[in-house]
Amino acid sequence: MMIYLLIAALLASMLFGIYWQSQIVIRARYKYTPLIFSILIGGWALSEPINNFAFVILLAAFFTLNFMDGVGGIGSKRLVTSGLFSRVVDYSTVTALKVLPVTLPNGKVRVIIVFVINDAQQIQMNFNQGLEVLLKTLANLLPETVKIEVDHLT
Repeated sequence: MMIYLLIAALLASMLFGIYWQSQIVIRARYKYTPLIFSILIGGWALSEPINNFAFVILLAAFFTLNFMDGVGGIGSKRLVTSGLFSRVVDYSTVTALKVLPVTLPNGKVRVIIVFVINDAQQIQMNFNQGLEVLLKTLANLLPETVKIEVDHLT
């Protein structure tokens, strides 16, 4: 019975993730930590033959959820975080942004944004989009009281 409750919880978490990921307007770079975690757990779980169909469904839901957890970005209603413990963050809880545009040696531009939350928690996301596009989009979503600090590498 416990395995069926775990399957239901994972499926509910996937539906939650699908809904919020569909709200993303600017996608952040994929975070590979959940994928690596999934591979490690999968290697351990699949080291023995599996004869229980419910366990196979549980593993499939677990792997799918971990692949989904690497996706995050700026949503139309909330910030969608990525990682092993992804969640959604209401923009009203963001108190500051620390923005760092970076040009890589190959000429590609990345923008690193650290979202500072009310309780001094920080969420970092990396984007492929230009600084102007990101700041314009965030200006429409964030409260006017949010402090935006743009740094540059020297």
